[in-house]
Amino acid sequence: MNRLKGIDLNYEDLEDTKRLGVAVGDLDTEKLEKECSEHEFKLFKGKKSAAVVYRKEKDVEEAVNSCVESRISLPEVDYEGSIEGLVDKKRKEKQEMENRIQEKEGELEDISREWRSSLISAEEFLSQKIEKAEAPINFGTTENAFIAKGWIPSEKLDELKEKMCDITDGKIYIEEEEGENPPVKHDNPGIVQPFEPLTDLMSVPKYNEVDPSFIILLTFPALFGFMIGDAGYGLTSLLVFAAGYKFLPSAQKIFQSLMYASIFTIIFGLAFGDAFGYVIFGPKHNALYALTGLEFLKEIPILFHRAEHLGQVLPIAVGFGVFHINMGYLVGFYNEYTNHGFIEAFLEKGSWIMLEISALAAYVYGAVVGAPLGLISLTLLYKGEGVEGIVEIPSLIANILSYLRVFGVSIAAVALAKVVNGLAAPAFNSGTALGIAAGTAILIFGHTFNTFIKIMEGFLQGIRLHYVEMFGKFYEGGGKKYAPFGANRE
Repeated sequence: MNRLKGIDLNYEDLEDTKRLGVAVGDLDTEKLEKECSEHEFKLFKGKKSAAVVYRKEKDVEEAVNSCVESRISLPEVDYEGSIEGLVDKKRKEKQEMENRIQEKEGELEDISREWRSSLISAEEFLSQKIEKAEAPINFGTTENAFIAKGWIPSEKLDELKEKMCDITDGKIYIEEEEGENPPVKHDNPGIVQPFEPLTDLMSVPKYNEVDPSFIILLTFPALFGFMIGDAGYGLTSLLVFAAGYKFLPSAQKIFQSLMYASIFTIIFGLAFGDAFGYVIFGPKHNALYALTGLEFLKEIPILFHRAEHLGQVLPIAVGFGVFHINMGYLVGFYNEYTNHGFIEAFLEKGSWIMLEISALAAYVYGAVVGAPLGLISLTLLYKGEGVEGIVEIPSLIANILSYLRVFGVSIAAVALAKVVNGLAAPAFNSGTALGIAAGTAILIFGHTFNTFIKIMEGFLQGIRLHYVEMFGKFYEGGGKKYAPFGANRE
């Protein structure tokens, strides 16, 4: 209707009558004036469109239709009054409707917040009841007996036998079978459980291999914290993860594991004396001392300032890589030992560790010591893994060098913080109220942005080093998660 504004007609005048027709739209007025005489039509121009009232005669109607480039179809409603008035009225009605929609959406959100958890619990409860009620459909039955087969954790088997005997007055026979490819149920202490989803994110462990969730607990938070290494970003990332824990119940375990990572970030940040890129401890370039004048801040010992000693991060990164990968080999040795015995374990996993020892011996004592050990290692490796093991030797070097990304993320963490602080410094140095306000805004926005960048870098690079470099040394995965019918799903 906005296209009709400016036409000096009431809305009801735009309807055809017995003798007059009305066309509304984009008109070629010059062509219309050539095709029809003045007494056969009257033109009403608006801001965006025009209306022409014409005599209902065949030749006139054909001429008018040929001049209408884009006709506006008017709704068949009982509108009356001027076009301008109707547009204003409809705009107000639209605004009122939008306000009502927003009000109803707010009411629905309130209802959702109040009843969501109860409805989800009710749905889960009813789903469990239905699943239990439908379970007998899958049983083999006769007129006097039934046969059921399924998996149950071994520690609950005696409890099941006792309950079934009580229910059936002892008229039941239960046979134990180990079976092939049993499902897997995580069995970890409470402190390890938040890291189980990170394991399942890659693949559920097989029944006969070590659950690496405990290993992720030992190394992932520390690796994340070392790479970010800033107490300020540790605190802001902790707030982000705490918010995720509160508002995303389905991902609470993952956010809980990431909160451990934030705590390590704070610890390493304090050890490096860094917070949001500023030096806060130690005698050199201490921004916190310059701000407060507190002498004890200069006396607090630190490991080293990363911004001034990034070169020290490099050997630490490589050293951690060697440690991490060999931890993977040791876990793989244990898996092979429990499944195939000591000899297979030593040939397939121990030979890799021995190969590394031979390389170290060659570096420290020379080829006279290293070469014989290396030859023995290669022989054992070939016997354990065949040609494939020999071909994969360069990948070991690549895996260790991959931990240089720890060095790269550390450089990025320092550089990004310094960029933000550098942008804010001129504003603060101006000494004006406007400059201080602008500098504060730059710091808040910049470090908030950096927080999410560092979370992404720390998580992706840290978990990648576990999944690719370390897990590749022992982890197969591909297991099936234990999911008993009628039980809560995680």
